[in-house]
Amino acid sequence: MSKLKRIDHIGIAVKDLLKSLKPYQELLGLPLNGIETVEFGGATLSVAFLPLRETEVELLHTTGTTGLVAEHIAKHGEGINHIAFEVDDIDSYYQELKSKGTKFITDGVVPGSRNTRVLFFDPGEFNGIYIELIEMPKKK
Repeated sequence: MSKLKRIDHIGIAVKDLLKSLKPYQELLGLPLNGIETVEFGGATLSVAFLPLRETEVELLHTTGTTGLVAEHIAKHGEGINHIAFEVDDIDSYYQELKSKGTKFITDGVVPGSRNTRVLFFDPGEFNGIYIELIEMPKKK
């Protein structure tokens, strides 16, 4: 049985965050739910959240030349960077997957945007596609 709850978001790498927001807002009518700056993999990212029911479109921008987003844009240009699946207990899932020899791009679970905890598989596990697992913050 799958431990995945839902698709949380689809991450899209963009060169110009403000310009890229326009068609999502004006043509698709998606509201902007905020922009957050986050450190990930040695790079600073600007992340815009555009919710659609229980899933979000996440636009990712960096001014850096290294890291997940910069490397994606350099190799593939702008476009879908990753798909994120929500899970309840990311630590136990990580341990289970690691014991099976699964490869990841991070050494364990790391902080993500919106006070989440995340884990990225090595893209070689999924035909070159980045897959992210995300655990939402626990409600108090």
